[in-house]
Amino acid sequence: MPSYIQYVGNGDVESYSNTSQYEANWDDLRFPASAVNPPGQAADPDFDTTNGTWLFAASGTEVIFLIAQMPHAWKEGSTIKPHVHWYKTTSASGNVYWQLDYKKFPIGEVGDAAFTTIASATAVTGDDDTAQQHILTAFPDVTMSGMTLSDMLIMKLSRIGGDAADTYGADAALMEFDIHYQIDTLGSEQLYIK
Repeated sequence: MPSYIQYVGNGDVESYSNTSQYEANWDDLRFPASAVNPPGQAADPDFDTTNGTWLFAASGTEVIFLIAQMPHAWKEGSTIKPHVHWYKTTSASGNVYWQLDYKKFPIGEVGDAAFTTIASATAVTGDDDTAQQHILTAFPDVTMSGMTLSDMLIMKLSRIGGDAADTYGADAALMEFDIHYQIDTLGSEQLYIK
């Protein structure tokens, strides 16, 4: 492990590592709507050229694809917390039913053959039926046991318009999809392992 020395005010010397461990904290792996191009499926949402958001319709299922690589600072194997940041385009009541499908692709191994599906129609914050109010909707946690840095996720994010749980009758504007993940180092000492 590479280590370094530094001189402190009283003349003493301290040593430290460039990837010293510390208590786990949270960070975001971010996918802004403006960076998703192309959306990737025939049933894709419309792009709002005024605000740079994706407009998911209420009338059917619309999908975008996202691919994530787990960062080097990630606490390997720890649970991740996916969620969406979005807003209503009209002042009307109702919930939006978001769905996330994902496949895990560990580095050097064969990835999942089938998607795992999780979904949510419950906003964590916001959703008081006001147009353009920032709403956060969280998905159930994703267990990442056995996964390591640089492992990949292939994901499909959908609004399941027309589902009984989707009761909002207008476009839902996606600003960003995020994954909260724990970090426990500044990075990795080696290119592919911690």
